[in-house]
Amino acid sequence: KLQFLYLIAFNSHIHTRHPPMTPALEEKLHAKGKADAVAQDNFVRKHDLQEFESIQSHGGLGLSLTDKGLLLNVLGHFSAYLPSALCVLGAVWGGAWTWLTFVVGWVVVPIADLILGADSYNLTEEEEKKFAESVWFRVVTWFHFPIQVATVTFGAYWVATHDLTWAEWLGVTFSIGTAEGFGIGCVHELIHRPGTVDFVSGVLSLCWSNYGHFWIEHLWGHHRNVASPLDPASSDVGDNVWTFVPRCMWLSFVEAWGIEAKILKSRGKGALSVDNRILQAYAVTALVAGAYHQAFGLAALPFFFAQGFIAAWIVDNTNYIEHYGLRRKEVSPGVYERVGWLHAWDTPELLSNSLLFKIQRHPDHHTNAGRPYQVLRTYPQAPTLPTGYAGMIALSWFPPLFWYVMDWRVALVKEQEREFRATGTLLGNAYPFPDGAQAVYSFDTEADKLFIPADYVVRASSNQPAFDQYAAQKEGRRGVSQYGRNRGSRVAALLALVLAVVGGAAVYGGFGATVHVQTDRAVRALPRPTLFDRLGGLEGIRPLVSSIYAKHTADPLTAAWFEGKNHPVVEEHVVEFFAAGTGGDVTYTGRGMLDVHRGMQISGEAFLAVQDHVLTSLAEHGYGQAVKDEVLGILFSLRPDVLPDLKPIATAATGSAGEAGEL
Repeated sequence: KLQFLYLIAFNSHIHTRHPPMTPALEEKLHAKGKADAVAQDNFVRKHDLQEFESIQSHGGLGLSLTDKGLLLNVLGHFSAYLPSALCVLGAVWGGAWTWLTFVVGWVVVPIADLILGADSYNLTEEEEKKFAESVWFRVVTWFHFPIQVATVTFGAYWVATHDLTWAEWLGVTFSIGTAEGFGIGCVHELIHRPGTVDFVSGVLSLCWSNYGHFWIEHLWGHHRNVASPLDPASSDVGDNVWTFVPRCMWLSFVEAWGIEAKILKSRGKGALSVDNRILQAYAVTALVAGAYHQAFGLAALPFFFAQGFIAAWIVDNTNYIEHYGLRRKEVSPGVYERVGWLHAWDTPELLSNSLLFKIQRHPDHHTNAGRPYQVLRTYPQAPTLPTGYAGMIALSWFPPLFWYVMDWRVALVKEQEREFRATGTLLGNAYPFPDGAQAVYSFDTEADKLFIPADYVVRASSNQPAFDQYAAQKEGRRGVSQYGRNRGSRVAALLALVLAVVGGAAVYGGFGATVHVQTDRAVRALPRPTLFDRLGGLEGIRPLVSSIYAKHTADPLTAAWFEGKNHPVVEEHVVEFFAAGTGGDVTYTGRGMLDVHRGMQISGEAFLAVQDHVLTSLAEHGYGQAVKDEVLGILFSLRPDVLPDLKPIATAATGSAGEAGEL
């Protein structure tokens, strides 16, 4: 249904999404106004105010950061780069540790969010001006792209040059994909900013995640159509994340292409011109992949594309939770009311907002897309998720649990919306949100005008709300969320967590080494590809052996033992021996190694030359150090059979080579 509606809308309304006011439309809207007046008289709240308070109050330990000054807020956002550091540590430690970032991101952070709770502070007008003008909030975002490049490059190097089990390979890949997925908070901020350094960094970051079209669809598609059936990135009640995300990935690309074509057409250029920024982005991705292949070999490419897919999945998984079940009112066919505070889910969690550059204060962002992240506001009357994005994304992987937690919250938000339309109040109080609105905002103001009419932009008169939440709370008025609720239980939970960490450290001091060894053995006992498979099977071994054999016959140190032999037969026997010895299901039809080499009087120097031929050929064919070490170990284990009667090099050249090469 979503695809059908979207394709119709894309073909029919992308150019006329917001038609001018006509007498017929004015009359229709007047009729709607009369219906709303009747609804005002008939509105009855179906849920008790305490139900709304329970979902809108996150409480916490009082550890807010927004009110602690500019310096601490800037430093707090450097926590966003911890996941990348954990990726490197996990890979180096190996074994189960390769999953470190994945576990921290989807288990530890959600638990910490639940315990620490909310940072619900909103800046005063004076504080907001100071924060908005500070360049340091931009500087902290500039670290994202170089750290991302370093992390992904490290991952490509590590998987290509180390002999990893499948579990370790997946651990490294999912951990780095998770770190890049968490980076969406920073990338999202960068693509919205007009500064060249900011914007270019954000777009290049998407190229490293193989998702270069995202910024175009997000700026001019998602922000225009959010919370409507026209938006492939806005989920509805009952949507399953496992089908929503793949559909969103595809339809977002389709919409991005249409948007870019429209922008290029407005500038007198074709969709397939070299100025198409989607084509440019994927050309950059191809160049990056080529560079990794050149530097680290073919083994780096599956990792590079897999981590990018995981990061892209997290991006659209985030879209899934940000607008789940929320819908704008359709004022005429294909035309929806202006984006506002009730069309995105808010969550003020302290930790995840620091990690994600306050993207979780999402209603303010969609209502006022031009506001930088450091001055975004949060209000409990906005639709509020039960915890931060990390916990909600992990919960969405279990659809029945996610629906159980979210669907009744959607029903409460829809009741709030009905109350507002009917009475102009929310929970019996005055409209709580600040004025001002601009749903579409980017570096390109001319492109913005193509996708949003001028009357959808309202200049704000103040950053302060019309309804004073804090004053009402002090007065003890009903319908006002309590920021400090459940503080005692959260303190107890935090103490329990601290005790668990301390106790775990003590246990690790006594039994840690044993546990680590046992875990490492368990991981390494998992099925892993054979050396035969890692060499590429017979398709990889045949050209490798051909290269090695050519070096044997050309090197003066070894050529004497191969003179006058049937080279095709000998080379085929070497292929069989190499394949069988590395774990392949291949039968070796030659003679035994000891039988072949007895009496040949091969010198130690010649044996070293053979090893050098093998290692050089492995390097030429792009195999990593781990494979070279394993092949060298097998070759060295054959030394007693190859050199049963080792002779000095002076006599080896004149010695018998009668049976040489008959493997």
